[in-house]
Amino acid sequence: MTIMNVLEKRDFIKNHLHLANDSTINEFYERLRDEDVLKEKLESRALKSESDIQSGRVFSRAEVEQITGNAIRK
Repeated sequence: MTIMNVLEKRDFIKNHLHLANDSTINEFYERLRDEDVLKEKLESRALKSESDIQSGRVFSRAEVEQITGNAIRK
């Protein structure tokens, strides 16, 4: 079995995609769509976090310790 790099794998998939059955296409589609949704969520969270930091909406270390300490004890 030959070890393929990412570009070779993409070319292989592209050249064989027309042979894939509905199940494989649906699985591939769902996986790619899920990755896009996750990427959008993470980007949105990062932008909100940056905005919070720039606006001074942050917790002090003591506040974080109190919040997490209370959560652990419950």
